[in-house]
Amino acid sequence: MFSASACSGSSGKDYAVPKAVCGVPVEPDLLSPLLPDGKKLTEQKYGFGATQPRCRLKVDGDLAVYFSGDVVPASTDVMAVNERGMLRLGRPATADIGRGARIADLGALAVDKCVYGGKQQQFVANIELQQQAPKDVQKRRDALRALLKAYLPAAKKDVGCG
Repeated sequence: MFSASACSGSSGKDYAVPKAVCGVPVEPDLLSPLLPDGKKLTEQKYGFGATQPRCRLKVDGDLAVYFSGDVVPASTDVMAVNERGMLRLGRPATADIGRGARIADLGALAVDKCVYGGKQQQFVANIELQQQAPKDVQKRRDALRALLKAYLPAAKKDVGCG
């Protein structure tokens, strides 16, 4: 569990934005726009094995951003499998990230090919916002796109999917 806090005495983010999310390097400038104001940021890493990492970022105890990754068979139609979930996140639109991606109002999903365990596979990266930060939907979608574009290759590498 990671915890960061700082005291600035003003409203806004009174915590340090991390340079990694549960071990996956991220640029703080890409993550920061998607985090709400607050005093303390904590992270919880968990998973369902090496090929299914999960991470929660909480601000002041409230879930802010959820990250997940999955190594799946090369034959899986990732976008079809995740269609309902993306619709729930609001107005998914295609994006040119990896082999395919969707950016929604409150989340983003991308898939890319990789080799894991000597077999052709796919890696799926998912980011879901639990709070509407930033408030402006287009800025939020743009921030999700930028973060996902950087996060996908780093998360893929982190699970050993080359």
